[in-house]
Amino acid sequence: MVPEIPAAAEPLPRSVLIFDQSDSNTPWGLEFRAALVSALKAGSPTSLVIYSEILDLGRFNSPQYAELLRTYLREKYQGKPIGVIIAHGATALEILLRFRAELWSSVPVVFGAVDSQNLPRLPPDVTGTTFRLTMRNAVTAARALVPNLRRIALVGEPFERQPFRRHFSQELASLAAEVEFIDLLGLPTAELRTRVATLPDDSAIYYTAIYSITGIPRDAVPMLAEVANRPIVSDTVTHIGYGSTGGIVVLPEPIAQETARRALRILDGEPAARIRPAGGDFTKPVFDWRQLQRWKVSERALPPGSEIRFRQPGLWEQYHWVVIAALTVVLIQAAMIFWLLFERRRRRLAELDSRRRIFEVAHLNRAAAAGALSASIAHELNQPLGAILSNAETAELLLRANPLDVGQLKEILADIRQADQRAADIITHLRQLLKKRSEIDLQEFNVNDAIADAIHVLEPEAMQRQVALSVDPAPRPLPVRADPVHLQQVILNLAMNGMDAMASSPPAERKLALQTALNERAEVEVSICDSGPGLPRDKLKEVFETFYTTKQQGTGLGLSIVRTIIETYGGKIWADNAAAGGAVFRFTLPLAELRPA
Repeated sequence: MVPEIPAAAEPLPRSVLIFDQSDSNTPWGLEFRAALVSALKAGSPTSLVIYSEILDLGRFNSPQYAELLRTYLREKYQGKPIGVIIAHGATALEILLRFRAELWSSVPVVFGAVDSQNLPRLPPDVTGTTFRLTMRNAVTAARALVPNLRRIALVGEPFERQPFRRHFSQELASLAAEVEFIDLLGLPTAELRTRVATLPDDSAIYYTAIYSITGIPRDAVPMLAEVANRPIVSDTVTHIGYGSTGGIVVLPEPIAQETARRALRILDGEPAARIRPAGGDFTKPVFDWRQLQRWKVSERALPPGSEIRFRQPGLWEQYHWVVIAALTVVLIQAAMIFWLLFERRRRRLAELDSRRRIFEVAHLNRAAAAGALSASIAHELNQPLGAILSNAETAELLLRANPLDVGQLKEILADIRQADQRAADIITHLRQLLKKRSEIDLQEFNVNDAIADAIHVLEPEAMQRQVALSVDPAPRPLPVRADPVHLQQVILNLAMNGMDAMASSPPAERKLALQTALNERAEVEVSICDSGPGLPRDKLKEVFETFYTTKQQGTGLGLSIVRTIIETYGGKIWADNAAAGGAVFRFTLPLAELRPA
């Protein structure tokens, strides 16, 4: 006989014997034992010795087997002090209580995973936790899966052979008024597969446990699911994921943890008689998402608080960080694009405002240049006007003569027409120069023609100032794309500056030369050279700055406007001193191809 534990006042041995009615390979039993051992070790301040006996009472539950166990346990644990025995399951508890007087009469017992319906009369030093496994839960789960439920097919071993479900036979009678039960318990595998494949549409399958196939009840679930034409309900959590749609299942981990807490309290010195047995709700509705999809069951039809397993994650669940990052990048890019568009619009408005102001300043500059040329232009206009008046008076005298000299009258009329055209050309060029404009009139034109038009305006001023004008145009057309009036303004400003620079030179030395050419970079190059004193070497770049001037009455805007106009059309302008004396201003413009008329 195994030695008894010393008196209660003595500290109990730090050892635990697990008396487990399940099979060593049963998934539910494996999860229960793993959670139990983990909780015992985590809750004990010192190391524990843990023994485990796997009784496999689901397959071996005869009186002869019980007697063999008695002999086996007596011999095996001879001389092994045990502090607490933990019984897993109602059958294990019953056998343990039968053996206890002979083997472990003074060792306190803690039980777990015992249905309250199967709880026997207990000695004072036996405590534990009960749960409630009912057929009612199976019917509730079946109704959630089959709204028009009328029949439930019972599949598994006969209930009297199932340690956790022996009381189900009594429950069937009370539920018979609500639903019809199709008894398929204990059928051979071939017949069972045929029956579950041809059930009515208002049916569900309730699977409990079959040991005859592999000895592990879970292994029979895929075999049934393969042929079943109705959803399978189960109360065992380890069946979910293998073909069972789900049900209100018993969870092994919380039962094991509660059982371990009671055992540790006893090992720590608390008498077992003071720890009353208590029930707990260790069930939870758990379902397989894949099976719900197969049977087209809405999640809204499931019991409240249901856990859905094996749900295929959506895009958000799988890649939510990637989606967040992508959305963040898109939002940042959208904000940047919006900001760039805003800045572009603001810059465009600023450019338009700046261009408008430049046009206004350029117009004022042209008006100032025209004012400076007004005396010369007026003098130039007097010549054709005077010629027209003189020819008209001569014609009047000829009209009184007899006979009438028609030939001479024709010559006079031709002179009048020529003088009128000369006056009209001067006025037209002046009008174009003074015309106020708000937009650039881009045209493709020959630079030589624009210079010729500017010379028409300049000639009177040059004659008045006694400046010899010379033009050396390129032998080929030099097409550019620009506003011809702006280019004429550039010529006028540069030419007027050159004539101003020669004011102190002797009249015979006042020369202003304009030249056009095509340079080596295939650009149109225009140069305006005077015979004045030239420019200081250190001021060659400053002359184009705004408000820089060497004239007492100058505004310092002329050359600044010239540079702005040239750069607007993609050109460059610079100043230098000629080798023979005087200043030379050069500018280039991109060459354009003249389009055919």
